[in-house]
Amino acid sequence: MTSIVRVSVIVVTLALFVGSTFHAMIGQRDLAILFALATPLGISAWGYSRAGHNEAALVLLCVVMVTLVTMVLILSPLGVHDVVITAYGGIVAFSSLLLSRKRFYALAAFTMVAGSTAFLLDLNGLTRSRIGALSTWPGFPEFLVIVTIFAVVGRYSAERLMGSLEDLQRVSSGDPVTGLANRAGFLRSAGARLKAIGQQSNAVLVLVDVDAFRRMNAVIGHRAGDGVLKEVATRMQQVSGEHLAARIGDDEFAVLAAGAGEGADAEAFARSIHRTLQFDYSGVSVRTSVGYARFPRDATGIDSLLLAADGSLTRAKDHENEASRFAGPADRI
Repeated sequence: MTSIVRVSVIVVTLALFVGSTFHAMIGQRDLAILFALATPLGISAWGYSRAGHNEAALVLLCVVMVTLVTMVLILSPLGVHDVVITAYGGIVAFSSLLLSRKRFYALAAFTMVAGSTAFLLDLNGLTRSRIGALSTWPGFPEFLVIVTIFAVVGRYSAERLMGSLEDLQRVSSGDPVTGLANRAGFLRSAGARLKAIGQQSNAVLVLVDVDAFRRMNAVIGHRAGDGVLKEVATRMQQVSGEHLAARIGDDEFAVLAAGAGEGADAEAFARSIHRTLQFDYSGVSVRTSVGYARFPRDATGIDSLLLAADGSLTRAKDHENEASRFAGPADRI
């Protein structure tokens, strides 16, 4: 998925740059400026992808393309009839294969509104078209029908033959019990986030282990055990907010908080998670051990940061720390 998004961003950004250059060479100054203004937005989509937000990058890319096509069709002397169907149909078909349902429906509606606006403006002589005879009122419902077919067929193919992007992401990167990211999804997203913020900013990785979870499963049953995991996930999300949370093992969770500060701030964030995850559920006292590590002070990559946090977690679970079950990073790793 990441490769598809990045290739798409690169291709579209280069196409925008080439389009700006081409229109400048043939004297279409307005169109050249329009393409030039759209090019940085393609670069912004690349930034979203680098940070692990692939769907946001695709949405931005598609919105830029729809807006650009609409403006080109209004400013171009070539009219809008056949070009509308080809351009908008292609964007809708592309988004139907890669976006989740909610975002695809929103983008399809936006595309219909934008295309209809361009078409109606041309029919009323409000564009620069010099071949208005090609744009007639019977062509408008034809445009709506054809673009709708693109959307329906593309979405049906995506969901029936490949499964929706939402389902694929849930299987490959999500935990089916808690709804959080799984280990693979966490490593991918956390690595991208650390790379995006660089070593000029701070982050803290908090690891949480549910104490005696196997014995808990034997006492209250696996279904209730799943309920404990869900409650842990819910409480973690309430404390962590927009930060990246995941279940990375059977009874182990992780939170990566970018910009959480250093020293006392990092420890305060980790302790807030630790306090929240001491609770009662179905008559069982749920207790957790927590360890944390700081980026870039304790490690400079997600793998080494996990090792540092795991060392803290191991110390938190030692008998000497049994009262608090909480530990920070050692002075040296």
